[in-house]
Amino acid sequence: MAAELPQELVVKLLKQIEQDPQLPRQNPTIAAWQEPPHRLSDVQSDTLPQTVDFAIIGSGITGCSVAKSVLENSLSGNKSVTVFEARRLTTGATSRNGGFLSSHAPTFFASFAETFGIESATKIGRFCERTLEEIRRVAKAEGLYDECQIREVETAITANDSEGYNKLGESFRMFDEHVPENTRKCLPVSKEDAEKKYGLKNIVGAFTIQSHVFWPYKLVTGLFQRLLERYPQRLSVETNTPVMSITLSEGSAYPYILTTPRGMLRAAKVFHCTSGFTGHLLPKIRGPIFPCRLTMSCAQPGPQFGNRPMAWLWHVRQKYDPETRMVEKGLYWMQQNAQTGDLFYGGDLQTIDDFISSNDTVFSTDAANNLKTLLPQKIFARGWTDPATGVTISAMDPHHTWSGILSMTADQQPIVGAVPVALSGRDVSGGEWIAAGFNGYGMGQCWSSGEAIARMALGETKPEWLPDVFLSTEKRLTGPSMTTGAALQSFFNR
Repeated sequence: MAAELPQELVVKLLKQIEQDPQLPRQNPTIAAWQEPPHRLSDVQSDTLPQTVDFAIIGSGITGCSVAKSVLENSLSGNKSVTVFEARRLTTGATSRNGGFLSSHAPTFFASFAETFGIESATKIGRFCERTLEEIRRVAKAEGLYDECQIREVETAITANDSEGYNKLGESFRMFDEHVPENTRKCLPVSKEDAEKKYGLKNIVGAFTIQSHVFWPYKLVTGLFQRLLERYPQRLSVETNTPVMSITLSEGSAYPYILTTPRGMLRAAKVFHCTSGFTGHLLPKIRGPIFPCRLTMSCAQPGPQFGNRPMAWLWHVRQKYDPETRMVEKGLYWMQQNAQTGDLFYGGDLQTIDDFISSNDTVFSTDAANNLKTLLPQKIFARGWTDPATGVTISAMDPHHTWSGILSMTADQQPIVGAVPVALSGRDVSGGEWIAAGFNGYGMGQCWSSGEAIARMALGETKPEWLPDVFLSTEKRLTGPSMTTGAALQSFFNR
């Protein structure tokens, strides 16, 4: 699709990909997941520590994983950790997503195999399964399983054209073949059965798979609460404390100087866990990684919809209108809260300019208006008529609409590992680490990625389960597949 764009628009989009995402903005849109706010939302020390062994930038699920792994696996048992958050605790991408605790690998297995080979695609699939198992294990071990509302659901995955449906089917077949230990198989459902059983319309067919959904904000804030209680002398969490710059002072055990509005702190190692905002502190990685803004809403369903252990992923053909510059990105998603019945749903039909942005203080009115009519007009054939009055609603009235900033990469794989000196500009090998660029599928990748960089920063070798195609090598990040042009092309081929 990028080939269809006028040259002046291509130039504009390339500049957007390359621009500074800046620090996370104050007063972002409020996600329904974030209410009520956790009691530690604004936690911070009276004064910043002067030095710290491990400085983690970002308090989402990746930063939480790094902190937990460092605190639990440090052999000396005395390594200190400080987590910096520019805004309130865990109010970035982690608490703005769809709440799916599932893997994207079955859907994209064929694409991964074509690009990276079967062996790498299989490793990605197993990595995602490991991540999901670890999140569930940790939630149970920490007594948070019920609080964060992890529950098993049947996920219906649909396509509205034959080509898309056949691609999904082939990818699911390949995944089941090469990751046979996964017992949750993708089962085909005919158009007729999908309409009859699930009330779906405008599709050519569907697949179903057993997966999980949850409340990510409650899991991560609950984990930080427990870590602060368990390690009061070794852990501090500094919310509302953005790291504005990182400079280097050589010849010190704490060579990194982190400057914040509350003062400076010196660190031995630094972890970048800031999703779509990564390029602010690592300018040379802008392009290989860039922000993307998407939209979600939360609303009560129609009176006949009911409450069911279901989740939905609707794949539609990607569209671009050259006159309006509107893009329909190709995926909508939804889950239903078991307790309230609220529908959490998202996806985007908006101008192309609105996608590549790191500003989550606003959302696209085009996307919001599309979401209002998405379910009753485009997705479901029943459930929107009040049996008492016979009135059929044509638009939803969401009680929350918000935007969230994803971190996208040009080659569609996360960036995990040590930050190359050539890209940090700071000549300390193994001092800076990164886990970002999850391309909208973080829940199946973030936790294990955070654990991996924590373990490697502690001196362990690369975990065998971490796919090599994720590694943050200089060759990869400066190669042809990670140029700004490749990023733009990739954005339209997902």
